[in-house]
Amino acid sequence: MAKIYSFTEEEKEIINFLKNIVTVKYGSYKNFKLKKEKYIIQKRIYKTVVLYASLSFNENTVDAYLLKNQDIIYKLAYHCFYPKKAEMLHNKILYLGRLYDFKLKPEIHNTYKIDETNLIIYAGRNFLNKDNLIKFYHQQASYILPARAYMCAEKIKLEVKAVKTGVFKSCWGSCGAGIIKLNERLILSPLTTIDSIIYHELAHILVPNHSKDFYTTLEKIYPAYYKDYLWLTLFMPQEYPPKTAE
Repeated sequence: MAKIYSFTEEEKEIINFLKNIVTVKYGSYKNFKLKKEKYIIQKRIYKTVVLYASLSFNENTVDAYLLKNQDIIYKLAYHCFYPKKAEMLHNKILYLGRLYDFKLKPEIHNTYKIDETNLIIYAGRNFLNKDNLIKFYHQQASYILPARAYMCAEKIKLEVKAVKTGVFKSCWGSCGAGIIKLNERLILSPLTTIDSIIYHELAHILVPNHSKDFYTTLEKIYPAYYKDYLWLTLFMPQEYPPKTAE
């Protein structure tokens, strides 16, 4: 079957991302059908997004459907489970969603330089060492996460009394009495993903529960929430700090 649709490079990137989220099943179906399905791993129930498609549809047609319905897919994928392999980063440092090479420069002692253009981190200490890397992440998180939180709060005209960071096992963030707490591990994720968690907590200042009104409010103040949150589900390493060669 000939290709009906042509996609820009940006659209192709979106489609490839969506294919990390959706399992496509072909069969004797008349049309497309998106569905969240349950499955069991070691007696635990998980959910995933499945797209049922007719055998007569080629990949090009499926890609067009995924692109058109991306917002629906992002919402369906919320709180789904996507198994991740515990992979070693092979002398790379994961920072703000990007992998950086590390270059040791003893002459700069206890300081460091982040080259965002060439994706290189220079430091006077070996950041591939677990203890040094955790100190780097802690330092970066302690000023980047609060700065983002105050910036986001200012954009939607909300007052935040304080922003605290720490390593939490059970949540990415919390909010109470105008104080926002953010998980230090978020420093591994892109700024858009960090913002999605911050806006989630800011929405709790307006609606202190997880009701339908809460998610309606959250979508108004941060429309890309479901998409940006997905990075945590798909790509966040299970270990902190992520394993390098050391």
